[in-house]
Amino acid sequence: MGTYLPTLDGWRTVAIALVLFSHASDSIQNVIQSTLFAHTDGVKKLGLLGVQLFFGLSGFLITSKLIDEESRHGRISLASFYVRRAFRILPASLMFLSVAGALALFGVIDISLGRWLSTVLFAANYTQADSSWYLGHFWSLAVEEHFYFLWPAAFLLLGVSQKRIRLGLVLAILIALWRAVDFKFHITGSSAAVFWGRTDIQADGILWGVLVALLYAEPVWRQRLQRLLSWPLTWPLLLCLLFGLEFIPKPDWKLDFMLLTVRAILIPLLLLGTVIHSKGMVGRLLETSVFRWLGRLSYSLYLWQQLFLVWNENRVPGLSLLQIFPYNLLAVFTCATLSMLLIENPLIAIGHRLAGKIRRPSTVTP
Repeated sequence: MGTYLPTLDGWRTVAIALVLFSHASDSIQNVIQSTLFAHTDGVKKLGLLGVQLFFGLSGFLITSKLIDEESRHGRISLASFYVRRAFRILPASLMFLSVAGALALFGVIDISLGRWLSTVLFAANYTQADSSWYLGHFWSLAVEEHFYFLWPAAFLLLGVSQKRIRLGLVLAILIALWRAVDFKFHITGSSAAVFWGRTDIQADGILWGVLVALLYAEPVWRQRLQRLLSWPLTWPLLLCLLFGLEFIPKPDWKLDFMLLTVRAILIPLLLLGTVIHSKGMVGRLLETSVFRWLGRLSYSLYLWQQLFLVWNENRVPGLSLLQIFPYNLLAVFTCATLSMLLIENPLIAIGHRLAGKIRRPSTVTP
């Protein structure tokens, strides 16, 4: 696989669309009074599915990039990786946090200093500070940031593909077991809000994406996965199962936790299916210019949507019109587009130039 997989940009569009639809559901319902939102809880859960898609995407894509870099240069450069990630993630994030902090300082929205500081310091998913809707989405960004920090170093240190596969599999299983044990016996004593956002509870969603990328890089497993995903009914069945898991009744918490793992495994398999068959109907749709553009915009959309797409109980008078549909969507896309054009794209380009200068002297030829 190459370093750029346009199909995955399309999947980012699917993921962010689920988040936007979930968070905008109350404001849309207030305007159109549609029966589409009769089961509000189910609609709101779609946002979490979007986040889980982002997790699977991150694990699969980052690992694919690391494998590609290693195959081209003989080894990966941690320094260049961290420079690229920092320039990709931090500028847009810090801009949003600056705006949110200023709005809180002037009393427009409610954000405690502890919540704001813990978010800046990548601890949004572990802090006990007062929660705030307006920074609530940073729990998932913290999970991904922790992954970016730890996995490339582990990838480099392990060196051998089989060791990487074993580590990924063991960690994914251990996290799933730990999640169930901690939930049942309250070992850490975390509140529900903190528990479900913690990296040690959610990281298996990323690790299954890591595993699928590692396996697909192995010739024997590549053939097996291609055969599995080439069967015409495989992909539709996986997709129906993924969305069906959101709405089937779960009378027992053990079943619920088991299905969390099943869903985390399904997501990277779905992603890989469209990467392999990018010329199929679904692949072509995901690679259309609109899907790819929205996918590239998805990070900024995810940052800024939390300010304008709010459930009814989180609305504030200071942003009244900007939190009403459809003005809220217009505000989200305006801020996200400006962020991408003025902050993300220029800083990403700088990051890649700096990473290239770091990479060249340390290149090792196999």
